[in-house]
Amino acid sequence: MANPIFTYNNANASCALCDRTKNPHPDYSHEPIVTTRLKLPRGHHELCINCYWDIATLAKTPQTDIGNILDEKLNIRRLLRKNSPATFGHQGRTDPSDE
Repeated sequence: MANPIFTYNNANASCALCDRTKNPHPDYSHEPIVTTRLKLPRGHHELCINCYWDIATLAKTPQTDIGNILDEKLNIRRLLRKNSPATFGHQGRTDPSDE
């Protein structure tokens, strides 16, 4: 994959993996996160600079592709969201045995 083009100062920036919208760096906390857009078979996805370089580190071998890693991580994220208790309306409920 070619070198990414990072976008700065996009007020609507958010990361598809970590849901980060605010810059975690203390010196730049007043700025939005820095992102790049990656094209996958299922569409374009915006990643923060931290998540991008984490994935790029995993894709150091010639057999590994950043797109494949990102696709797998997004699939796992979809499964976790789909199976989370908040999705099924269990949020805020307490177990009767706790009373």
